[in-house]
Amino acid sequence: MKKILHLTLFLAIVSVIAGGALAYFNELTEPVIAENEAKQERETLLEMYPDANVEDFKDVDLSSIESKTINKIYSYQDFYIFNMSVSGYSQGTTFLVSIDKNNLNIDKFIAISNGDTSGLGTQVLDEPFRKSLEGNPADGQLDTISGATVSSGPVVEGIHEAASVVESLE
Repeated sequence: MKKILHLTLFLAIVSVIAGGALAYFNELTEPVIAENEAKQERETLLEMYPDANVEDFKDVDLSSIESKTINKIYSYQDFYIFNMSVSGYSQGTTFLVSIDKNNLNIDKFIAISNGDTSGLGTQVLDEPFRKSLEGNPADGQLDTISGATVSSGPVVEGIHEAASVVESLE
């Protein structure tokens, strides 16, 4: 009985120390991770619009928008740029889509990350999918990738949601 108490106490102490260490290192690395993600996003925005400066992209207030997929919205010239994360087969897709405020056409699309099946689901990262979207109405019929509709379908649904948000912002 005494041995069980000692082992239980030992396990509790080790758990507290390990939990504390994890919390401490999480607190230490969280700002660095956030800054790296912000830097990556700024670089992607500049990749979309190379003639722009980082200061040209203005944050749009999301407080009146109810969405589980829209992370951020930027305003740049005649465009709204949406940072979105949608579900997929496995981990889903995070992407930026730029929509013209005047005619709701997709100006630019860049997939930032995709955690779905390599080869099929990751095709949303490739140029053919990007080119199939750009220039088309964001609120219209958009092609999905055959064999990867679980990955590309939510991207298209996210773009449709972004188009409806653009209409509500104007």
